[in-house]
Amino acid sequence: MSCRRLWLALPLMLLIETAHGFCTHPRSVAPCSRYRRGRFIIGHNNIFDTTRLSLLGIDGAVDGGDDDDGVQLVSLEGLGNDHEAVGETMAKSVVAWLDAEWMPQEIHVRMGVSVRNSYISCRDGGVDDVAEIMTRVTDDLYDRWSEYNADAFVNAWDVGNYVADYLIAKSGSETCGCSTKIVE
Repeated sequence: MSCRRLWLALPLMLLIETAHGFCTHPRSVAPCSRYRRGRFIIGHNNIFDTTRLSLLGIDGAVDGGDDDDGVQLVSLEGLGNDHEAVGETMAKSVVAWLDAEWMPQEIHVRMGVSVRNSYISCRDGGVDDVAEIMTRVTDDLYDRWSEYNADAFVNAWDVGNYVADYLIAKSGSETCGCSTKIVE
C-alpha cells in the first residue's frame, strides 16, 4: 500500500468505532446500529466533530423474549462431572492433533498435560464458559512457553483455539465450518 493510500484510508478507519466482548446472558440479542457523536482528528490541532455510524460496534438490544432467537451459550453439562476423565481425553486429543499436524514429539505430550491441568483447574473452580477455559489454557501455556518454544511448531493460541473447538464439538453444540477437525 502506498503512503498516499494509507493517509486516505487512515481518516476513514478513525471514523469506525469498534467493540469487543462476550455475550454473558442467553437472551435474545438484536444487533443494531446507531449514530454517535465523535471527534475526528487530522494533523495538528485540526479537530472536527462528526456524526459516525457505529458500523463495527455491537450494540445489543436485550429483551426478555424467547431465547431461541438469540445467541445461545455452549453448555458443558453434556461432558459430565468427571473433569479428570474429560481433561485426560482432551489432552490425548491435543497430542494426537499436534502429532498428526506435524510429527510425533514429546513436547506435544507436555503441552497436553498443561491443557489437562488448566481444564481441570477451571472446571473444579466452577468455570463452565468455553472462552474463559480457552483463555486459561492459552495463558498457562504462554506463561511457560520457553519450555515449549524450541520444539513446538504452533503457538499457545493455536492450542487454545483447538481446545475451544474440542469443547464445543464434544458438548454437542453446533460447530463452525472453519473449526479444526477434532482428532480422537
